[in-house]
Amino acid sequence: MVVDLPDEAATERAGEELALRLRPGDFVAIDGDLGAGKTTLVRGIARGLGIDPLVVASPTFVTVQAYTGGRLPLVHIDLWRVGGQRDPGDTLESIGWDEIVSDTCSVTVAEWANLVASVLPCRRLDVRLTIRGTARTIEITDQRSCC
Repeated sequence: MVVDLPDEAATERAGEELALRLRPGDFVAIDGDLGAGKTTLVRGIARGLGIDPLVVASPTFVTVQAYTGGRLPLVHIDLWRVGGQRDPGDTLESIGWDEIVSDTCSVTVAEWANLVASVLPCRRLDVRLTIRGTARTIEITDQRSCC
């Protein structure tokens, strides 16, 4: 199902609503064009988990951020730099990818997940943010029961 997101507040609310469905160990793969609202969505997820959304920033230069203090811990990954490398496996290994995707206590949210599609866990929520003119849409596909 595709839902319209008329503004940034709606994108954050969509994240809050998504957080209500998240369970320990869930992996959320977020994709969308630059400026589509990926980090805004993560702020909403944080708020929905009971984490201060103001601490959430795009982890582009850090790659991985962990946030605690809510219903579930949140691991936020930005795969933009990883996906552009000749051998992304080396960088994934350096950030503890295997441990992150096997974590059964936290919720992991990965921006630019399509850049490492071949190593994403098969059980996940796929989120696609799309920009059409000045409007945005979100489409969520739940694959947590697949595989």
